Amino acid sequence: MRTYATEEDLTDAKVDVPENAAGLLRSASSLVRSSTKTARYRTDGHGMPVEPYIVDAFRDATCAQVKFWADMGVDPTLGAAGVKPLAASKSINGASVQYSTYVSTAEARANAAGTLGPDAYYILEDAGLLGGAVQLL
Repeated sequence: MRTYATEEDLTDAKVDVPENAAGLLRSASSLVRSSTKTARYRTDGHGMPVEPYIVDAFRDATCAQVKFWADMGVDPTLGAAGVKPLAASKSINGASVQYSTYVSTAEARANAAGTLGPDAYYILEDAGLLGGAVQLL
């Protein structure tokens, strides 16, 4: 499967390159491709975009998605199992606090495995690649 960005692109975008960058790039590219399946743009023989601003949008959105997952501690290749656990409670010197939002936070992080992050979404939207209806030619 072709990816829209490379580890070098992550570095250029000031994203700390995670250990599993290759897998994240594949997953992010797949999510970007799926999210833009109704978009209309010119492609080469392999289905890759050719217009420079579209190429840039796909690359930038892919990098933003990798950053989103890395920041949230999500590995989409593992689905919900790829979400690193967060502490549900803390205790110090006998005092204990439990956060009531833990379940919803864990669910949101698990859902993030298959959802465009905000930056990736806005990059694709700004390029006119989201939300368009399928048109007959």
